[in-house]
Amino acid sequence: MAIGISKAPAHLQQGLTCNRECLKSQGSQDKNQKVFQKDTFEISQLSNQRESVMDNMKHRMVQSASSFSDRRAEILKEIREEKGSYDCSDIVNACGLSYARLYAEIEQRHENGQEPYHQADGTSLTKEEEIEWLDMQYEQEVAWQKSCARIAAQGQVFQGTLPEMPTKEIEEWEDSFYQAKDVYMKLYRESRQAGKPIALQNNRFGDGRMYEMLNRFRNFQGRVESC
Repeated sequence: MAIGISKAPAHLQQGLTCNRECLKSQGSQDKNQKVFQKDTFEISQLSNQRESVMDNMKHRMVQSASSFSDRRAEILKEIREEKGSYDCSDIVNACGLSYARLYAEIEQRHENGQEPYHQADGTSLTKEEEIEWLDMQYEQEVAWQKSCARIAAQGQVFQGTLPEMPTKEIEEWEDSFYQAKDVYMKLYRESRQAGKPIALQNNRFGDGRMYEMLNRFRNFQGRVESC
């Protein structure tokens, strides 16, 4: 005959309750560990994809423009030297500015009749093909930044310092990069008409809560962009 927990002695009730809570806690930890391992594997794949894109570009072009990540790193270095540090908002602005500057260089080179970049077979790359490569690099950068933020957040969930995954904030983080791209492209066109270079802005794409949480992730796992 099965014994109901409500009819068991007090010490047995406590033991059963403890075991049930321990099993529940263990199950939650196992689930978090699986998600963490999945995200770690995903960022490893992104790293491989990133290297593949850059390797493809090196083999496709005889001459190659500076990679997107190098350009973004140069801007962040300047920000750090000026301010002493930089945050997630600076990363978004640096990505938007990097895209606009590289786009401007592509346009100017083709309009001025400068020697174009070439594929390995000697075929000249068109302006559209170069922009396609630039778009691909930007998408890779955004996917990289998003995955690093998710890994850092999952680490905090696993450690118990964060109650749940901030899915909404991470999605907003992804959207902010594309908003920055649009804003800096608009700025590029306006600056071009005025005959002025594109300058870094102090724009904030998204709400303050999102950046507060993301900056906390960076403190937990180090700088997002070098995840």
